[in-house]
Amino acid sequence: MKDKKNTASVSLKDEKFDLDAFTLRYKSSLTFLNSCAFSANEIIKVDKNTITLDLSREANLYGVSLSSLNVDHFCDLINRALLEAETGFAYGRWAENRGIYANDLFNSNADAISEKRSIHLGLDVFCDDGTKIYSPLDGRIHIKTNNKQELDYGPLLILEHDDDEGGVFFTLYGHLDSKSLINIHEGDEIIAGQLIAEVGAPPENGNWPPHLHFQIILDLLGLNSDFPGVAFPSEMEKWLSLSPCPSMFFESAPKEIDASLETREKLGVTVK
Repeated sequence: MKDKKNTASVSLKDEKFDLDAFTLRYKSSLTFLNSCAFSANEIIKVDKNTITLDLSREANLYGVSLSSLNVDHFCDLINRALLEAETGFAYGRWAENRGIYANDLFNSNADAISEKRSIHLGLDVFCDDGTKIYSPLDGRIHIKTNNKQELDYGPLLILEHDDDEGGVFFTLYGHLDSKSLINIHEGDEIIAGQLIAEVGAPPENGNWPPHLHFQIILDLLGLNSDFPGVAFPSEMEKWLSLSPCPSMFFESAPKEIDASLETREKLGVTVK
């Protein structure tokens, strides 16, 4: 039986995209996020030895290709990397072109298109399940749900935040532990630094190695909990504009968490 497709495989192919117009539309949120005065509470309390993993399509861990790995083997490889680095944490890069999205959930909804979604739109923090997650900013619980399909988000929160000029943007937290969300409800007001969730374990978390998928979203496009965390390579620039690099939320993270330049070079993409 084939895995079900979902609206996260929505295509923006036919949508006209003017980067200058887009930037103007979301100027207040982009200015707020990129301001020198921007300050965010720590989302996950990582340690000083935190590493950055290369999970790109061409990469391997310890000689093992990452494509189509089962979750147990993937967990073993992640844990080995953490153990060798003497850390409990590892970043998975934003804008990375990955080959690990193997099932039909990442296919195009158009039968004539064979392209799969593979561009990672968030930043991953690999860690132990049960690791506590805190809100980086004041905000509201916009969505609380559970995307239960294999390799989906699993338990999920989307928070809505205000910028300084009356605009709003969203932050997404995927692969959570459902029990940690019992006292969280849609519409709840959240303050910066408040405990909002814990990292989930497979299979409940979408059947991934334990990690937080964190993503900025400037416009949900009406997709709500089906807003994609992975995009089609041919539409990369549109989706990366909607979900910009979240480095401002991870001050201690190295510049290498941004894989966009590497991905563009490998795909032959030129930004106008």
